[in-house]
Amino acid sequence: MFVTRFSASCLRGFNFIELAPSNSINVILGKNNAGKTTIIEGLHFCSTLRSFKNLKSETLIQFDKSMSKIQLNVTKFDENNTIYVENTLTSSKISKLNTKRAGSKTLMAFFPTIALSFGTENVINSQSDVRRSLLDWGTFHVEPDYLLTLKSYLKVLKNRNLAIKQRDFQSIDTWSKKLSSLGEEIDIKRKSYFDILQKSYISNIEKIKANNLTHYNDILLSNISYSRGWPLGSTLSEALSDTQEKDLALKYTSVGPHKADIIFKTGSDTLKNLASMSTQVIISLLLILAQSEVFHVKQGYRPILLIDDLFFGIDDNNLGLVINLLSETRSQCFITAPDLYFEKISKFRDSAKNMKIYKLEDDNTIGEV
Repeated sequence: MFVTRFSASCLRGFNFIELAPSNSINVILGKNNAGKTTIIEGLHFCSTLRSFKNLKSETLIQFDKSMSKIQLNVTKFDENNTIYVENTLTSSKISKLNTKRAGSKTLMAFFPTIALSFGTENVINSQSDVRRSLLDWGTFHVEPDYLLTLKSYLKVLKNRNLAIKQRDFQSIDTWSKKLSSLGEEIDIKRKSYFDILQKSYISNIEKIKANNLTHYNDILLSNISYSRGWPLGSTLSEALSDTQEKDLALKYTSVGPHKADIIFKTGSDTLKNLASMSTQVIISLLLILAQSEVFHVKQGYRPILLIDDLFFGIDDNNLGLVINLLSETRSQCFITAPDLYFEKISKFRDSAKNMKIYKLEDDNTIGEV
């Protein structure tokens, strides 16, 4: 699956913008606040009807305008499709797939994207909810009914937290039972997905070793593990009971799938505290590429990768590794970077198949360079 045409009007700083992207790597260069992130936010919006930066949807509409429009031409299994999204200040969003109205769940299933912002934060040093969202994204695309279970869990969690604040012990007991049942179901599905993801991650590390692509041991020795959000050896019901006094003091539920996480280590040490920014970014990328591969095995095609500031903190020795990894994934990638990276990235045009480099100008126009 890949986007063959992206066009948008009144999308934040752009009166109109249009791209005919490569089905491989697309690098969008520009100065700070030039609109690089807006482009990949627009692509993500067509998948989820939300900003991946957790901003309100109206922030994507150009100042002094009441509406923005985005249209994608998407090729999937050799068939041409159209996604149209109209975002307004005065009424509900209008989203269509091939002229038929489509909600966020339909769009997310049809046009899956993995969106991440690197910059000063990456998957490793971000808050745990970023890593949980990756788990939930992958689990949803393996088991679509998972999303309904997760929504039910979060609703029950909200009610239990309210009962805790009110010290309503009867309601706490009622909501704890429901939370335990839903939480155990979520954990089983997440763990099943993570086991597959972990194998794909290990496979990526082995490829790097076999091809001698890096000499950084903290990358080669890295590993990931799954933390379910409550102690091993106990059921969620037991964990909720054991922590009830603590929860009453904290005024929220301290254990459960909403506290789950992916743990990154190199050997036996935690990567967050030891690894350089370059290493953290590459290992974060390896996780995303593992997700893409697991998705491909299940669905028969690959999701779109949208990565903001991927090259931030990458040293020259690892820049080639990053380009190589992206080329080998065979996913369509949209990556933003400061324009000062142009010369460095240009050196990889020959080795990166069909890579396109775009540059945003001061007048909000964009062109291939």
